[in-house]
Amino acid sequence: MIVSGVRYVAGRNAYSDRDSTKCGIAIHNTSNDASAEQEASYATRRTDEVSAHFYVDADSVIQSLDTRARAGHAGSSTGNENAIAVEITGVNGWTREQWLQRVAWDRLAQVLAVVCREYDIAPRRATVVEMTSNPRVRAFYGHDDMRRAWGGTTHTDPGPNFPWDHLLTKVQHALAGEDDDMPSADEVAAEVWSQPYRDYNLPPVDGKPAVRPTSAILLDARTDAARTRAEVTALRSEVRALIDAQQGVDGRAILARLDEHAQAERERDEAAARRDADLLALVQQGQDGTLDAAEVLRRMGELLATAGQGQARE
Repeated sequence: MIVSGVRYVAGRNAYSDRDSTKCGIAIHNTSNDASAEQEASYATRRTDEVSAHFYVDADSVIQSLDTRARAGHAGSSTGNENAIAVEITGVNGWTREQWLQRVAWDRLAQVLAVVCREYDIAPRRATVVEMTSNPRVRAFYGHDDMRRAWGGTTHTDPGPNFPWDHLLTKVQHALAGEDDDMPSADEVAAEVWSQPYRDYNLPPVDGKPAVRPTSAILLDARTDAARTRAEVTALRSEVRALIDAQQGVDGRAILARLDEHAQAERERDEAAARRDADLLALVQQGQDGTLDAAEVLRRMGELLATAGQGQARE
């Protein structure tokens, strides 16, 4: 299952699951403070056979594998076969307060509520005794719980101060009120429009990429395109004057190159206009009920992510 409305970045290490179903949700920490985006990106190229279904940080949840696939996360075939792996960025030594402040709990709970419904998993933590006697127990557990029940690893995450009660309560609330909490199409549009994206064209902040809202990135891109068109037009006039004043210069070739550049700028503007029209159409489809809010969010996120990536390449 690919969870609707969740950004999906296909990871490298997806394995065949015997029955394509899952019974538990395994909570891990990444043993670092990398972002979910960085972890998901690394998962697309890592060669150590390790993987997870979801990566979570302070402001986002990213899906890396279809939940029907088997991830390499538990250290044991039992855990890999039966559990959906959730990697939360953090370390074992964090205090309870640090965990509470550095995880997108509400978003994570909404995603895990969908998973719980799909696989009939109870929002409670299984005991090691339960896991040992019934490896297919339908509940939550940690990497350390899997170590003690099934072996195969020395990992003890998510750590002694991980707020299990907070996570499970959040999931319980999401299960109880999931439908009532669905955002409207207007809320979805506003959220995506203000969604932060990393802007690698700006100086880093505290050693990390600067973050700007999507709206600012798109508006800057359109402003830059207009400025470039004006500069090309002015340059073409200057080159024409120089050519007229010189002998033996291949003016046609120079002007042809400038025309190619101008055409590329026009095509970029047309692509931006089409993207704006697509965004407006998605909002309208959400408002008239053609698409649900989660699907609107997913599609708008894809459009805006593509826009941000295009600007970064330029």
